[in-house]
This record gives sequence, structure tokens and C-alpha cells, in this order.
Amino acid sequence: MKFLVLLAVSLTVAAALPLAVFEDENGEEFALVPLQRQRRDTTWGANQGGFSLGQKGTLFDNGNHRLDGSLSGSKAWGSHGLKPDSYNGRLDYSHQSSGSGAFVSADRTPGWGTDVNAGAKYNIAGGKNWNADVTGQYGRHFGGPGGTGKPQAGVMLNVEGKF
Repeated sequence: MKFLVLLAVSLTVAAALPLAVFEDENGEEFALVPLQRQRRDTTWGANQGGFSLGQKGTLFDNGNHRLDGSLSGSKAWGSHGLKPDSYNGRLDYSHQSSGSGAFVSADRTPGWGTDVNAGAKYNIAGGKNWNADVTGQYGRHFGGPGGTGKPQAGVMLNVEGKF
């Protein structure tokens, strides 16, 4: 939990910092900030099991590199206390000109453990009607009643064509 809070605070501070500081001829400093504001979406939902609350949005986008993030938590109606029953976070990076990207995510359920996943995709080649890429993923469960699980990893070659 401390890691997710620290990550959220760090990303918030980094997103709020000005891009550059310039000095004019009188020696006054000016901070430049982006003119385009990134959209952040708050999602929520409720059903017979409980309710959930989440925040997602673009943290950085310069036209070629993009970083998206999301945080969410859920609470069952019958559970005790104010802490969420489960919460998760995810960061997605994409290189828009090549279509390559990476992600890292963590899902935590107190008393049941934490699932950590990471992956990356690299485009090898492509054309107008086809694409080939290599994808790798890693995942592991930590803690909970069953203890820490064995890591699960895989590498896949994907070829897609439109006919």
C-alpha cells in the first residue's frame, strides 16, 4: 500500500511541475507550463456486491511517447472498516510511431495477497495490411493464504493480417 501511495504522489508531483524556467532581460524568472490539459477520468460503479472508485488519465503525451495511469479501489457492502477490500494501479507506456509499448500493474487484496504483472510489446515489422510483434509478460502472486506463487512468464510472436 505504501508503494502505491508513494507512486501516486510521485506521479502527481511530476505531472504538476512546470516544463521549463526562463529568465527575461530584467532577470525575472518565468515557468512555462503546457497549454494543453490532459483529460483525467473518474469512474465509479455500484452493484449488488459493493462499489468501486477509480481514476485514470494520460500523465504524459508529447505526440510520440505516451504514459497513461490508473488507480482504483473497491469495497464490498458487508465488509467492515473504511479501508478498501481491494485496490490496484497500472501504468501503460506507448511509443506511438512504432506501436511498441510496455505496462506494469499491481492488484492488492488485503488478506489474499498481491498480484504483480509487467509486459512489453515490440513491433518487428509491418505493412499496410499486416503486422508482426514480439510480446513478453511476467506475473507473480505474493503473500496471502497460499503464500508466494511461482513466477509466470511468457514470450509470444504475434502475426496479424487483414484479408
